[in-house]
Amino acid sequence: MNPGFWLRVDAIVAMALRWFVVGCLLGLFLLLTLGIVQRSVPALKLPGYDELIELLFAWLTFMGTAALWREGALYRVGALDRMLPPGARRAVAIAINLLLMLLLWVFVVKGWEFASQSGETTPFLQANKIWWYASIPVAGVIMTAYHLAALWRLLRHPMPDEAPSVGLL
Repeated sequence: MNPGFWLRVDAIVAMALRWFVVGCLLGLFLLLTLGIVQRSVPALKLPGYDELIELLFAWLTFMGTAALWREGALYRVGALDRMLPPGARRAVAIAINLLLMLLLWVFVVKGWEFASQSGETTPFLQANKIWWYASIPVAGVIMTAYHLAALWRLLRHPMPDEAPSVGLL
């Protein structure tokens, strides 16, 4: 496919992830603020707001992680990269990326099993908790797609001196 197409898809996903995380943060801010107001005004009742806070926090955490994964901004130890010669650095990067693929496989498969088999409902809203737990495999699929692109680039091209071992589009 055309590389321009993938760059447009990447830009759309990046923007969607960013606004999704911002929306979750704003929702959390509003709900927590209303919770504080509710304590001051006993007549104001917000039933089930803590369940919505859980939902937003779960999605914020996992989609925020996917956004950081996309940018290659997660924690990385660079001291080893600087100590190794380019060939060894590339071999270590490939090994690390293959281990990360295994982690992502567990994240997606076991996350989906956990979400689909939970059968749990929230106490007040009586909502199926699959909507809470689905954040795990959804973020895992996004991270896997970006990780496959990074691994493909790593296998096809030699590593530049300062390139992260998990670089993205």
